[in-house]
Amino acid sequence: TFALAGGYQAATFAHELAQSGAVSRRDCFAGSLESLFVVNPDSTMAVFNHDINRVALGLRTLIKSFNKDKAYLNIIKYVLTLLNLQGKFLQNNAMVQQVQQGIQQAHHLGSLDDHEMAIIGVLADTYSKTISQLQPRVIIAGQPFHLKNNEVTMQIRAILLAGIRSAVLWKQVGGSHLQLLFKRKAYIQQAEQLLKQR
Repeated sequence: TFALAGGYQAATFAHELAQSGAVSRRDCFAGSLESLFVVNPDSTMAVFNHDINRVALGLRTLIKSFNKDKAYLNIIKYVLTLLNLQGKFLQNNAMVQQVQQGIQQAHHLGSLDDHEMAIIGVLADTYSKTISQLQPRVIIAGQPFHLKNNEVTMQIRAILLAGIRSAVLWKQVGGSHLQLLFKRKAYIQQAEQLLKQR
């Protein structure tokens, strides 16, 4: 549930950025980006520093989308595309290595607090050169004014890279498309329990 919520959170931020040019929760946005820098986690929660607050937006979005809230149709579409892309990504060893190198380069720049746009720039460039080349592409619908803003599009690409990270993690812990069809109630219950633990 934690890994899938990470994917939902990334998709939500991509949607928010495309629609408004900003994100609603900077703490969760930072949590998603910093999840890229966690190597060999001992659990899915470790990817978000064992802090439920860092993926709270994703948990809430997961609950609403699984309850068939039509306002989340675009976000659901983005999540499903990310889940499809992670399989193709993992089959391409050269691309996996290229992404790892890009993430390391971004991490070496320092903390997100001090070097946010520089780090986002490297992550966005990494996404453009790798995941963006795969099919199906994640097509983000939004306001042309924001989608023409370079700073906004960089943030969208960087957060989609974090979304791929969560999708890969979800698959690694046994996630499957069948679960999305038949275990929705279980996902909702787990997400609600996690939010209560905060």
